[in-house]
Amino acid sequence: MAEKTPVKNTRKKKVSNKSRNILIALLAVLLVLIAIVVFILTRTKPDPRSGQDPDFSNIDFNEDDGLGADETIDPEAPTVDMEKANQLLDPIEDNELTKDEGWLHYLLLGVDGSNYKSGRSDALIVLSVNKEEQRVVLSSIPRDTFVYVEGKGFSKINGAYMAGGAELAVKTFEENFDIDIENYFVVNFDSLPKIVDLAGGVTLTLTDAEAQHMGDQYAAWGLEGGTQKLNGKEVLAYCRVRKIDSDYKRNERQYKALLAIYDAVRKMSYDQYVGLAKIAFDEMYTDMMVGNMLVLLKDVMDICSVSEIENIKLVDSDHSRAGMFGKYGSIVMMDNLIDTVVRWREALGIEDYTPSKRVEQISKHLDETLGR
Repeated sequence: MAEKTPVKNTRKKKVSNKSRNILIALLAVLLVLIAIVVFILTRTKPDPRSGQDPDFSNIDFNEDDGLGADETIDPEAPTVDMEKANQLLDPIEDNELTKDEGWLHYLLLGVDGSNYKSGRSDALIVLSVNKEEQRVVLSSIPRDTFVYVEGKGFSKINGAYMAGGAELAVKTFEENFDIDIENYFVVNFDSLPKIVDLAGGVTLTLTDAEAQHMGDQYAAWGLEGGTQKLNGKEVLAYCRVRKIDSDYKRNERQYKALLAIYDAVRKMSYDQYVGLAKIAFDEMYTDMMVGNMLVLLKDVMDICSVSEIENIKLVDSDHSRAGMFGKYGSIVMMDNLIDTVVRWREALGIEDYTPSKRVEQISKHLDETLGR
């Protein structure tokens, strides 16, 4: 981290308003929160986990889904060698993160928990900014992506935050995807109901299955399929729905909800913005200095005034396999880690990229762990 311790090139492709997903909406809400904090409160909240060594002693990275240790729902999914998955890799002393010329990268984390010392990061997004090329790119990754976490071995990527806060989440991204993260921003999902209620609710269209599951699983009772106004509790339940379909579909639901929230936030009165500022101070923190935050906000807004925000699905269904495996529950297994990293760089328009030694090491061990 700075200041600390093949596919065709898609750079010209823009994402239409209709097809944008959760990432753009989440960024928009985040920028609103950042702007209000800077201009009204003029201070940020430090990471309470910063500077602490990760403690893995009492952490179960992977929720128990009730399956047997070797049982998998998808018969074609790779099997996980548990001994290899738990093996810790030797450090590479001369490993260096790749510096993507012209680009600055920031990690955006959405945390599902009552405070920042617990919970998994269920929304993971890399914001990449290139002032010279006038580009803002958002790269998403499913929370269940199977990656290497220092001190633990292979696990879901969202467990890194639970074990070591934003610091370990950043390190996990840097090591697995060979990317230099400048700063991080963390937003607590518990802030969503507060924002929705402050805005007077938001309108969403539910399927019958979604409405039923929201009541059965998250106590959001009395809902039916169709278009209706939802309160904060109901919107959060909607964002959490997954078991009726998939993690990819949950991302689509989160996109719809967060876009509706952003539209509602834009229409707030001044008094409501003051209330939103209080929520932001309680529910967001960053390691970025206020002055640098203002510069980033201005750069993003200037670029967005002339260019569309671009979206990259870093791990998508065409280059990964999602399945269930034993104690891990639902996991997303990349077809090839190096291929994923290379495709990302090509989408950013970066030529002659060479993966770092650490990425090569992790990729090789991941293939061995999955028996490939």
